[in-house]
Amino acid sequence: MSKTLIKNVSVYDGTGTQPFFSDVLIEDEKIIQIQRDINLDSCEIVKGKGMALAPGFINVHSHSDLEVFKNESMLHVIRQGITTELVGQDGSSVAPVTNKIVTELTDNMAPLAGILNREYWWRSFGEYLTEARNANPAVRIESLIGHGTIRMCVMGNDNRKPNSSELEKIKELVAKSMEEGAKGLSLGLIYPPGSYANTEELIELCKVVAEYDGIMMVHMRNEQDKILESLDEMIRVAKESKVRVHISHLKALGSKNWGKVREALKKIEETNKEGLEINFCQYPYDASCTGLKVIVPTWAYEGGEKAFQDRLNDKNEYEKILEGVDTNIIKRGGADKILIATIRTKENSWMSGKDLDLISKKIGLTPGEAALDLLKKEGPSVVAVYFAISPDDVSYIMKSPLQVICTDGIIGSHPHPRTYGSFPRVLGKYVRELNIMRLEEAIRKMTMEPARRLRLWDRGIIREGMSADLVLFDPKTIIDKNSYLEPKVYPEGIKAVWVLGDLKFKDF
Repeated sequence: MSKTLIKNVSVYDGTGTQPFFSDVLIEDEKIIQIQRDINLDSCEIVKGKGMALAPGFINVHSHSDLEVFKNESMLHVIRQGITTELVGQDGSSVAPVTNKIVTELTDNMAPLAGILNREYWWRSFGEYLTEARNANPAVRIESLIGHGTIRMCVMGNDNRKPNSSELEKIKELVAKSMEEGAKGLSLGLIYPPGSYANTEELIELCKVVAEYDGIMMVHMRNEQDKILESLDEMIRVAKESKVRVHISHLKALGSKNWGKVREALKKIEETNKEGLEINFCQYPYDASCTGLKVIVPTWAYEGGEKAFQDRLNDKNEYEKILEGVDTNIIKRGGADKILIATIRTKENSWMSGKDLDLISKKIGLTPGEAALDLLKKEGPSVVAVYFAISPDDVSYIMKSPLQVICTDGIIGSHPHPRTYGSFPRVLGKYVRELNIMRLEEAIRKMTMEPARRLRLWDRGIIREGMSADLVLFDPKTIIDKNSYLEPKVYPEGIKAVWVLGDLKFKDF
């Protein structure tokens, strides 16, 4: 039986109310006492004077699906104060999976979750969740079911509506996965095959999720010129299915669309007044990050990765694809605003951390041709950073009480800095330096509110009897220290992190 006593600390309990001065005693996995002047001899004592103690941060958008098998310490997560990671995002979960689609699913997951050195050895959602937790990562793992993944299990990468029998099988898979521990359903409506679904299909699946009081998290169909129409689609899904909706990383890409998030937020607020629940998360940066393949028109991936590669070798098909790629590069701000992040092969490793414009000039191709050349040689695992978000938009929607924080972190050779710095960046830059919101409100958005959305009733607030997921930090110094050029730098100001009472990191 292990006990830890944290003395003389300012407790930010997660509720958004004023902090209070106290001692906190944890025993094994639980918080067992909160009061001033606790005196015990037989325990580890941590001096908390001048420090803040908060519930462990809950990251509502993570891509650590496979990282948990490769990196037990998860320091890039733990050192931000994160104690729970929610995976299975953007319609792309690594489970459930069948023998028939395991290779194709591996290709689909590569840009978001990376790859393993062996074939996926689980098949059901429940088996994956058990395996992920048995890998004993430093953080607690929760997961959504990916809509694109379950669609693949039933109908492959076909670009069509499911027939009635197929739709029933997809719904059965959703229900089974919810019963096996899924927190909800994720949609990735820019990623094939999820992007092939119509609104009616989404409504039917979300009705199943709503029966289990699950949440639906969505990367909307368009975050550019049709962001408001895409939001309208999600409002319709919420109204007709009664599911709770969470918009992943609310943002507007491309300078001509900057400011549209204000109208989007107004629509969300008005919808909530009708008794529905729509909210969102955000990472605190002005650049997004995902696979390079998103600049390819989605029809080019009908039939999966092999079909796409075959089209690249057909001159007429290649020209059509290139036309769409050129258009999408412009929509995302131009080739100089697209930074190539993760590269798999040694031959092209020099491109990591360089922008597409520079790369294209160096290899003597147009930017669109260079992008397709990369996808031809590297496959789907290439990850890119897109500088296309307004800093003013970031600050504006961060003020909303409906916002919670996420990393959307994708691990790779040159990751987006959000992978290492999102939570300390909010607390240092946006709270302490810019005064965008109060510290206690920021903590609420990192703890109690995400716990409520995910129905994680054992964590998210500091109370006796709750799980001892805790982060001790210095509010005067906490800050991210990395950059787009040097992303793998840990933040400052996190002093200690406990997960279920186990000390995972300390800096004292």
